[in-house]
Amino acid sequence: LIQDLIAKLQAEAGSEATEKAYCDEQMAKTEEKKGELAHDISKLTAKIDQSISKTAGLKSEVKELQAALAALIKQQAEMDKIRQATHSDYVEAKADLESGLSGVRKALGVLREYYGNSAAALLQSSSNLSDDMKQPAM
Repeated sequence: LIQDLIAKLQAEAGSEATEKAYCDEQMAKTEEKKGELAHDISKLTAKIDQSISKTAGLKSEVKELQAALAALIKQQAEMDKIRQATHSDYVEAKADLESGLSGVRKALGVLREYYGNSAAALLQSSSNLSDDMKQPAM
């Protein structure tokens, strides 16, 4: 009877040893997997932190660009306003200049008509001109 109990205890001890070996093996695998997953988590956390940093940088750049764009829009509006004022001044001046130019053309026509007939009489001959250009004798 004692022999049976010893054999039974030895069988249970062998079974427990096999079970413990299996549990130890599974625990080792689990710890290894846990280490790998922790490493993956740290890599992904670093990526997330980099992305957050990059996002913050891009947001600040967008704000700067929006401010620059607003300044450009303001400058464009001012330039358009100046252009309209300059254009209206030009339109007014152009009408005045065209009427003045028309008057000058009419005056030239009248002067040509008046002096046109006696223009030949006003021209000096080349021989008289050369005599007039000589210096007097001393």
